[in-house]
Amino acid sequence: MRNIVGYTDGKPVNELGNRWGIYDLGLRDAYLILAAADAGLDTLIMGIRDAEAIKRILSIPEDEDVVSVIAIGKRDQEPGAPKRKALDEVVRFI
Repeated sequence: MRNIVGYTDGKPVNELGNRWGIYDLGLRDAYLILAAADAGLDTLIMGIRDAEAIKRILSIPEDEDVVSVIAIGKRDQEPGAPKRKALDEVVRFI
């Protein structure tokens, strides 16, 4: 719910305000993915999604935000790996 976590006396404790829970989101997602793998399931973190459609379909209240969507199941094909850039193209040693 909004205006509770990351708030003191009704005011945000920092610039994140209602996005305070995102600090914990990566950790929560990692454990979910590890638990799925341990159960023999595959996962897909969806960065491209329609949050408003998800809220409507799943009856998520307007005062809640969709911040992470992870599909869990069995893949039907092995995805191909993209071509990687050479290390000297993405890293600079000083």
